[in-house]
Amino acid sequence: MGNYILALHAGHNSSACIGDERGILFAIQEERLNGEKNYWGFPKLAVESCLRAVSAKPSDVGLVAYGGEQVIARYHSRDDVLKAYRRQMTVAGKLRQRVAIPLVLAAAPRYGQSTLKKHLGEVGLGDVPLEHFDHHAAHAATAYYGLRRERKAPYLVLTCDGAGDNLCATVRVCKDGREEVIATTEWGNSLGAIYSWVTYAMGFVPLEHEYKLMGMAPYASSSMADEAANMFRSYLGLDASGMRLKRKTWRRANDLSDRVFSDMKGKRFDAICAGLQHFTEELLTEWTKAAVKKTGITHVVAAGGVFMNVKANKRIGELPEVESFEAFPSCGDETLPLGAYYLAASRRYGHEKVEPLSHFYFGDAPTDDEITRALAETSYKHERPANVAKAVVELLAAGHPVARCAGRMEFGARALGNRSILADPSNQDVVRVINQMVKKRDFWMPFAPMGREARHREHLVNPKNLRSPYMMMTFDTNEKYREIIAAVHNADLTSRAQVIPEGQNPEVEAILDAFEARTGRPVVLNTSFNLHGFPIVRTAKEALYVFANSGLEYLQLGDRLVSKG
Repeated sequence: MGNYILALHAGHNSSACIGDERGILFAIQEERLNGEKNYWGFPKLAVESCLRAVSAKPSDVGLVAYGGEQVIARYHSRDDVLKAYRRQMTVAGKLRQRVAIPLVLAAAPRYGQSTLKKHLGEVGLGDVPLEHFDHHAAHAATAYYGLRRERKAPYLVLTCDGAGDNLCATVRVCKDGREEVIATTEWGNSLGAIYSWVTYAMGFVPLEHEYKLMGMAPYASSSMADEAANMFRSYLGLDASGMRLKRKTWRRANDLSDRVFSDMKGKRFDAICAGLQHFTEELLTEWTKAAVKKTGITHVVAAGGVFMNVKANKRIGELPEVESFEAFPSCGDETLPLGAYYLAASRRYGHEKVEPLSHFYFGDAPTDDEITRALAETSYKHERPANVAKAVVELLAAGHPVARCAGRMEFGARALGNRSILADPSNQDVVRVINQMVKKRDFWMPFAPMGREARHREHLVNPKNLRSPYMMMTFDTNEKYREIIAAVHNADLTSRAQVIPEGQNPEVEAILDAFEARTGRPVVLNTSFNLHGFPIVRTAKEALYVFANSGLEYLQLGDRLVSKG
């Protein structure tokens, strides 16, 4: 039997990871390999990439782990997702959604496992033992094993998403590698489903653009927000214990399309966004408070797609009842393979051997040969500065955004410095410049600041010293916010910060140090390096493609500095 544990997810935003007793060695989303953002289907290229990254053959894999009992591995395009939502407005679609699908879920708890086995056979893994773990147990495992600071301490673990294995939310206590499930919420009471329906009704793509509603929310007044929140309060709340989400309608949350569309008529777009955000924060904080009261545990970790809502995470972290709070990075279903690996590794090696996250740079790095070959196909000027960090900073200080493709690629939704566009955050106009150059980002969406953990309180309000190395929290800013104004939300002056611990990314830390030495400010602006609607770049060739097809003028590619001038 081989030594490696290969874990994968074949649903929305499919992905794979591979590891052994040393931990997770490599992880990648299928979208980064085929260029289709949020790819839904069997992650064939990601599986092959995982094996290649550790120089392994299929026979070197001792276990394939999957973070879910039910598998939907059929390919879905973005148009397919939109068609599925449109279909639910028809009679046939309503029968399918409200009758057929619930019957299938109830009758086939192992739906799709045979299809997954067939796909694994196609990549040479058909004879490797395959183990399925519960969807929400895998989410909980990412939070507990990935974020715990003390192996013997108890943690309150919350999961909340659209749906998975017939549930949409759970409350657990995890300690010493064991878990106790305190409460579960059935999938028909889903906060995530309501958020996605509103996303669709607002003209955006569900399962992809929910964050845009969160970004718009601060622009409406609190009175408008509260009035709109009443609409959502009539759909969903908590049960008497406060431990479970409970719908207030006879229809499941997934079936509320008609009512959502009707209730939204005549309401301002910003009020709807604000009301939904207000309701989400209210529901999640009350749920958390009830769970803390029930368990007596004040160290809280969380996972599941709903916790991608960084403003709600801020509210949870500020609760007096909560001593510490952190959400697992990029905690949508793309991280289910990491949870499946953690569960399998805990069983195989012992929970005390499972190391928490020290970074999220699980992808590949451009090699010098790859960079040389990619540059040979262009006519761009390039050089190897004696100190590439200082060279980058000189450009930043002169007002130029600089793209960066260097080091191992980040896993998940956030660019964490290695596949990023950097800029001087004190220059408000740089937002317009970057959007015109490459991002085409919605005008109301903010960029993010990146700085060292030791210096973050110079601009951010964080009395509990909550961690945010992976941009999963927002913070209020203090009176020095104008120094980082381009990385601050214009409406409420909050900031979705990347706060880097000492030694996590020495090359990025060198840029931060050089920028402070040059400007006196220890923070740079950070946004993802990609064209609008496409995944973050992976390779040197992709970086140069985006460079060529955008207004960007400078690019750090490994230890090279590339320019169009």
